[in-house]
Amino acid sequence: MKKSIIVIAVALFAFSFTAQAQNCNQGKKLAEKTWEQFGPWKPNFSLIPFKNKVEKVKRAWNWISSNSGANIGPRFLETDGGNESGSITGQTKRTFVTPPSFNNTVKITINKYDGRAETGVVICSHGRDGITETLKTFTFPNDKNGKTKVFTLTGVKGKIISVAMRNKSVANKFKYRINAE
Repeated sequence: MKKSIIVIAVALFAFSFTAQAQNCNQGKKLAEKTWEQFGPWKPNFSLIPFKNKVEKVKRAWNWISSNSGANIGPRFLETDGGNESGSITGQTKRTFVTPPSFNNTVKITINKYDGRAETGVVICSHGRDGITETLKTFTFPNDKNGKTKVFTLTGVKGKIISVAMRNKSVANKFKYRINAE
């Protein structure tokens, strides 16, 4: 009896850990595709082709999913301080990816303005050399109080930054605004 309880407890822990784990996988895939498309990072790297491709993909996706409510995977996050906003429900995740950074320091701000969901955040950098590094992790608590968290990232010049947020709640929402500058 004791042995079967321990086995069940270990299995439940392993399942809950893998369901809740934060990582950089989605951002890494999009970063690799970006590097494939645009080659090595250079100080005179132009963001125009990158932004045009992203806009083309967004328009096509919105046309296909206009009546289905479907969400595309990783989303583009400008580094101009403009806000992106949304809602993450029931153990789903949202990933944002920036263009290669022209600055050594980037500030990411996430504002949880509504919802009760405990939500994990992981911020990673992706270099042209294929190296992915976890820079920051944070968990927004399960409460109704709004909270703003500012992450200051250093050493990111010439790297793509990804921000993955995962709702750890089954029934609660996490409403957010995010920006990078």
